[in-house]
Amino acid sequence: MYSRSFCLRLYKQDKRGELTIIWYKKLEINLKNIKKNLRAIKNFLPANTQILPVIKNDAYGHGLLEVARVLSEEKVFGFGLSEPEEAFVLRKEGFSQPILLLSGFEKDWLSEMYTLKITPVVTSLNTFEWLRNFVKNRNVKWRFHLKVDTGMHRFGIDLEELDTLIEKMKNSSYFFLEGVMTHLSCAEKPEHELTQLQLENLKKVLERLKINGINPKYVHFANSGGIIFLTEKGNLVRPGISIYGSYPSFKARELVKLYPVMSLKSRIVEIKKIKRGEYAGYGPNFRAQRDTILGLVPVGYGDGYPRILSNRGFAYYKGKKVHVVGNVSMKALYLDITEVEKPQIGDEVILLGGDNEEVPVDKLAELAETISYELFCSLGKSIPREYKYA
Repeated sequence: MYSRSFCLRLYKQDKRGELTIIWYKKLEINLKNIKKNLRAIKNFLPANTQILPVIKNDAYGHGLLEVARVLSEEKVFGFGLSEPEEAFVLRKEGFSQPILLLSGFEKDWLSEMYTLKITPVVTSLNTFEWLRNFVKNRNVKWRFHLKVDTGMHRFGIDLEELDTLIEKMKNSSYFFLEGVMTHLSCAEKPEHELTQLQLENLKKVLERLKINGINPKYVHFANSGGIIFLTEKGNLVRPGISIYGSYPSFKARELVKLYPVMSLKSRIVEIKKIKRGEYAGYGPNFRAQRDTILGLVPVGYGDGYPRILSNRGFAYYKGKKVHVVGNVSMKALYLDITEVEKPQIGDEVILLGGDNEEVPVDKLAELAETISYELFCSLGKSIPREYKYA
């Protein structure tokens, strides 16, 4: 039997460089599977389609630099981000591909954006004016992309303002429109009225630009769902969640095989044997209906594991699916391991992912009444990552 000290973990923190001892828990990131997922996505694309992977928010919790390096090996066109800070990190590490800030920009970002060679995304008349004044005052030239609100009503210029913007573009010689983009609310539902409306509105925008002699090089609107489900995909696509092994919908599982990239693993640190009728954990929210063996795992909502998975979640332990019982606490959760043969302190458990997708992220997210994006981002904030290349 392992000692409890075997359940501790030594790692080096990135920011302070200090050695820290924590309970054994890790996010195992399989970088080879990122390549496999990207290649699976390419099967849906016409030849010569450019790919702009979305790696904002620390690559959805998977690690910005490590993911960018792997994607660069696959000769992607560039990267989609949200804020200049991550663009700075990429440029500092020598990445020269185009970078788009997909949600637009703030006025005081422009100087840094120009220095970092970031492609601006104009989302309103205001941001256009900021950009126009900047390039005019600096006497420089700059390519930009235009994001149009075609019906999702988030980021993007309103359709009613398009003609005004076109007139302003005609009088601007310092920069030119390289791409037009929109974001689809539910691309994984191609027959939905909103998807159809957004695609139709985008066509009208492109027609209006063409009439005025403006022909952008790139048209992009397809995210992971759009790549898989839409017939028209544009000549530049923006895969996000699919790169990380999660599906834009359960229906997508029927059309493409993706591979889990993030796996959350920990160990049994205590084993408790309780009798029928006894309680366990806070609340108390669990009462044993039989003589029960509980395995205590040092992962909780403080690590990004959702508390809503109390009495809902599941894990994989010694070849068996086991259930989370009782309330998930800040740094611990219980697994019912009654049916597991010879459980021992120190045994490894899979709480998410796994080499054979033993704990599918999409299923766990459904149980948590959320989406895989949130699970990835939440877990990626505090649990140390280890990278696998094979």
